[in-house]
Amino acid sequence: MDRFRYDTIAQAVHWLTAIAVIGVFASGQIMDDMARGPAKTQLIGLHMSFGVTVLVLTVIRLARRIVVPQPEPIPGSPLVQMAARAMHLALYVALVVVPVAGVLMVWAKGRGVDVFGLFTLPPLIGPDRGFASNLSEIHEFGANLIVILAGLHAAAAIVHHAVLKDGAIARMLPFGEPRHG
Repeated sequence: MDRFRYDTIAQAVHWLTAIAVIGVFASGQIMDDMARGPAKTQLIGLHMSFGVTVLVLTVIRLARRIVVPQPEPIPGSPLVQMAARAMHLALYVALVVVPVAGVLMVWAKGRGVDVFGLFTLPPLIGPDRGFASNLSEIHEFGANLIVILAGLHAAAAIVHHAVLKDGAIARMLPFGEPRHG
């Protein structure tokens, strides 16, 4: 493994997570404006499936971070490195909390979570409308937070690439040259 680049699995999980986050957020925005009916029901199912996918990919990524050595950090000021660590931590927390809140919310409504028609996560808690409502607030706030954090993450990557020219983007791509001190 290149000591400055993430390995192929980490890269794949990163980009698959990004795609799943886009899918879950887009489907969430679209379904909010839809009238009840079969199309909305299908979109809700797709939204939940993407959400479970985000959770699974995030758990895989976190587990791998424990087991697989991470690339060396890009040289920079301690403040920038601390900000990068804080951003990643906040993203990871949100990428776990939001889908978990979504699954619990569906369960609290007395329904299971169907995942791409392959299997269903049956409710593990009893129906509770008040709890479901609270979880809905957490889920929506967290989803918006993920979009903000992901946007800041992408903006930082662009600044590293275009302004600092330090090869940071290449660390998460199979091509390009990550530079180091």
